[in-house]
Amino acid sequence: MKRWSNIWTDYSYQICVASVVVTSLCAAQYIWRNVRMSDLEATLTTLNNSINNTITDYTPVFGGVEEKSQLLDGVEIQIMGRSYVLPDDKAMFERDIESFLWFSYRRNFRAIGGTTYTSDRGWGCMLRCIQMLYSHTLIRHNFSRDWRWTKCGVYNGILRDFLDDPNGLYSIQQIAKAGCSAGKDVGTWFGPNTAAQSIRILTEFHKELNLTVQVVMDNFLCIEDIKFFAKEDDITWTPLLLIIPLRLGLSECNNIYIDNIKHCFKIEQSVGAVGGRPNSAFYFIGYQNDKLLYLDPHVTQESLSPDEIDLDNIPDDTYHTKKVDLLAWDQLDPSIAVAFYCKTEHSFDNLCQQFQETITAGSGSLFEMVAKRPAYMTPPRRTPVDKLLENYSAEYDEVNTEDAASDSDGFEIISNS
Repeated sequence: MKRWSNIWTDYSYQICVASVVVTSLCAAQYIWRNVRMSDLEATLTTLNNSINNTITDYTPVFGGVEEKSQLLDGVEIQIMGRSYVLPDDKAMFERDIESFLWFSYRRNFRAIGGTTYTSDRGWGCMLRCIQMLYSHTLIRHNFSRDWRWTKCGVYNGILRDFLDDPNGLYSIQQIAKAGCSAGKDVGTWFGPNTAAQSIRILTEFHKELNLTVQVVMDNFLCIEDIKFFAKEDDITWTPLLLIIPLRLGLSECNNIYIDNIKHCFKIEQSVGAVGGRPNSAFYFIGYQNDKLLYLDPHVTQESLSPDEIDLDNIPDDTYHTKKVDLLAWDQLDPSIAVAFYCKTEHSFDNLCQQFQETITAGSGSLFEMVAKRPAYMTPPRRTPVDKLLENYSAEYDEVNTEDAASDSDGFEIISNS
């Protein structure tokens, strides 16, 4: 039997939807009698946006009926090479969590060029997750794993690059724009691979970061090829963000992979993973028992306008949270991408050694890894930045905002966020 609060929630939602329907019918009658046919398309578009905003912005008074899993006392928590046990380590644990930059849905930002999108609610959860993963990578790149939230010039500069501003290096506008070059239209849902490719493209435009992003394809990691891209002059190592998209099953995750996925979060070089469950994308940062810890982007907040704030002292309270949620393994979508940051070549060699000893070994191997490129494979080549820029600009100028039915990167789509 439903709880009274849930029953009331259901009736409240039905009343809300009924009100929208009645309003729509009245508006349709007015349109039929008074609006010229030449204005019909624009009017219907506005009406449709109004209906969608009303429904998607509806929040039940008593909250959702889903019960959230709770962290357990006395059971080890692993977060990117750090171990905590509650309640003894609660303060350190919360300090670690709140030091991640937390990006969630925002509304009322400047429209993404060529479209009318001023909010990413309902479609941008994977983009927000890749923002969280990449921002943590930049914090590791500029500070260390043990850096804790402290306002300073370097930190402020990192946050500024992720604001909802068309000029922000890694803003929602820029990632959506890069997704067009990867074959995804603005307003459609990204899979983990497309999100990773978008960040790779954006990083190529900003060589001053001294960072390279490499995305492993087809579950095959060639150490020689990764080093080829990380050492452009064959001598100097460029710090590396390595993203490995995985497929852990057909429609659900195979239990054979669970231990190796968990082991990824024990590795010092880990910067988390992006994935989720059907209908939602999350940024995974660790685990407890057989449940993954994640930061949730599905909270809609007001966008900060760069024109209305001090960019040298950004108000950042809404970009941090102490709240972390848990997802059971059997709820995990099989499409996920794990990521690792290697500041030095020695760090990368150490990472590969750990891969060889654990997550690429045995029946639960996550991917194949080889030291040298097989003779049948085509040697890698670097794409000139001007060529990337040509594709990046052209595809964005002629953007198509129609929803996509499937994810072209070959992974199960995480949709309807």
